[in-house]
Amino acid sequence: MLLAIEAPTLTRFTLQLFVILLTARLLGEIAKRLGFAPVVGELLTGILLGPSFLSWAAPNVFATLFPDGVGGALALDAVGQLGLLFLLVLAGLETDIDLIRQRASVAIAIAAGSILVPFASGFALGWLIPAAYLVDPGQRLLFALFLATALSISAVPVIARVLIDLDIVHRDPTQVLLAAALINDVIGWVLLSVVAGIAQRGSVDLPATAVTVGVLVGFFVVMFTVGQRAIDAVYQHTQRGPPIGHLSTLILLSLGVAALAEELGIEAFLGAFVVGVLVRRTDLLAREVRQNFESLTLAVLAPVFFATAGLKADLTTLADPLVTALAVVTVLVAVGGKFIGTAAGASLVGRRGREVIGMGAGLNARGALELVVASVGLSLGVLTEAMYGVIVLVAILTTVVAVPILRWAFTGLEMAET
Repeated sequence: MLLAIEAPTLTRFTLQLFVILLTARLLGEIAKRLGFAPVVGELLTGILLGPSFLSWAAPNVFATLFPDGVGGALALDAVGQLGLLFLLVLAGLETDIDLIRQRASVAIAIAAGSILVPFASGFALGWLIPAAYLVDPGQRLLFALFLATALSISAVPVIARVLIDLDIVHRDPTQVLLAAALINDVIGWVLLSVVAGIAQRGSVDLPATAVTVGVLVGFFVVMFTVGQRAIDAVYQHTQRGPPIGHLSTLILLSLGVAALAEELGIEAFLGAFVVGVLVRRTDLLAREVRQNFESLTLAVLAPVFFATAGLKADLTTLADPLVTALAVVTVLVAVGGKFIGTAAGASLVGRRGREVIGMGAGLNARGALELVVASVGLSLGVLTEAMYGVIVLVAILTTVVAVPILRWAFTGLEMAET
């Protein structure tokens, strides 16, 4: 009887997974042929299959695939979140922390510029946007702070995926880019917590924010000391075992530390990234294990993550010409602020030419993390449906534009592999 009850749910889930992976594969191949990375096709998969297109173009097909709407696809969302988690582990495995330590001042300067300028320009835009696009015109300060935060964030998973797809992740400037993106991401989540606190409590909770930052710093200190020794010991113990043992150990460590980070009030995905970095530093993980983990992540889990993020977006709100005009202005402010801020920071530390342009393009990629920020704003009553659609458009366009610029900026340079 239990199987009879659960069978339709399982059938629906497998059908959804089949359609998403097939569409992502096809759009990914098309994106590659057009000179983009597959992640572009995967991001567009959710837009194509979701309320932005399929629900409008073929409502019966959409209702068959998502009978409870995209919000009811909880199993898909869980798989997508696991994909994001593993993508951060993979990014950590591809990150040379020793090189980043040598380039810390460079990464900090670039990250600072990439946050401060778009935050200031986003705040100014939020202050000037017509009251008709605000949930509550009396809460303009809150709205401006939220928009500034949304335009400041970068997406480490998207940047890492693009660099991996282009096979340039090991190079010196791209490692610096990843380091700056991680710093940007951490600060972005702190900013988001502050704005969310304002929305929920009506005022900035400085003590709570200070505690969050302190816990985060403590987490990194403990993980890079005690945690590193513990992971070294674990892999010393499993070194003579079969490769599948190493793979399962990596997965268990990733899930365990991610859960710990979440319990501490830190983003679980940052915990997963740290695991990848520490496991790389053990020098005991076989290349075969890394390749198997990469194949599982990039072939199955990551596409589901990017697709489910797009499924939650409804771009039909952009049909209003005034909303379209607002979207154009917002995109220009978002892209310009990131480029100018990143270029300023990179120039201050001696980076020049195409490297500066490539870093500006990379940190401009907001990806699905911007969709997360937009969803938070919508749920807290900070964003209208129209502004939510505008921020989603920023996430997609900045990611699409970043790929060809990254390819042009970094793949033609003579740089030593790390």
